[in-house]
This record gives sequence, C-alpha cells and structure tokens, in this order.
Amino acid sequence: MKSLLSKVLVAGCVLSIVAVLIAVPDSQGQEKKKKKDASAGIKKKLDDAELGADLLEKCKKVVDEHAPKIAEAQAKVDEILTDEQKKARNAAQKAAKDAGKKGKEAAAEVEAALKLTDEQKGKMEEAQKALTAATNARNEALGALLTDEQKAKVGIKGKKKKNA
Repeated sequence: MKSLLSKVLVAGCVLSIVAVLIAVPDSQGQEKKKKKDASAGIKKKLDDAELGADLLEKCKKVVDEHAPKIAEAQAKVDEILTDEQKKARNAAQKAAKDAGKKGKEAAAEVEAALKLTDEQKGKMEEAQKALTAATNARNEALGALLTDEQKAKVGIKGKKKKNA
C-alpha cells in the first residue's frame, strides 16, 4: 500500500510540475512579436528559381550582406508611422492585393489610407528613398550574378530605360 501511495504521490508531483511548465508563458515569446525576416521572400524566390547550388549560395550571400541595410531602412519607415497608421497600411495593402491592384495604383491607395501629416510626408519620402536605394543595391548585386532568364524567374527587373 505504501508503494502505491508513493507512486501516486510521485506521479502527482511530476504532473503538477509539467502543468506549471506548460502554463507559464514564455517570457520572451509574449513580449516580442515574431519578427519577419525581410530577406525571406527573395530567398524563397531564389530557391524556387532552380539555380545551381554554387550560384544559389552566392546569391544568398549577397542577400545576407544587404539584409541589415534593408532592415534598417525599413525600420526607419516603420518608426515614422503610428500603430493605427501601420494597421491602416496593412489593411490597405491587403485590400489592394485582393482587388488585383499593383504598382502605383496600389501605392496610391495605401498612401491615402495612411493619412500622413506634412511632417510625416517629408520624413517618409526620405526614408522611402533610403529603402529603395538599399533594395536597388541588393537587386543590382544579384543582377550581376544572374542571367536575364534567371532574373525573370527571381522577379528582379532590369533598369528602366529612359526614352531619348
């Protein structure tokens, strides 16, 4: 009888410890939201483009080299916006995508939803220029490694030619 009682007592203690460990939330998990890797999208496109292993490795190295600059530029854009504006931006982007809008049309819809102040507009313009420059630098570095066909598969556009 004593061995049965001691086994039940030990099992109860083990179960209670497990329950406490499961019930206690991960302190980091709740405080920090899961951050998206800004370079994940381009890396997935590179994987899907069926590049050779050596070329894929070189391309991913280029992406990793440029990722901190792009992330920093994106952070500057994000810190200009309030939480409400960020929510409005996300909702407008989703609505534009669902409506099949792309490019300037989608961007205009998102900009209208943001309702930026004049001060925010000035800061946003500067931050967007920095983000565009960082992204273009990455795309140019990738473009130097890829053929035109591979660029098309990855989704990297060539430089626009100006009409003379």
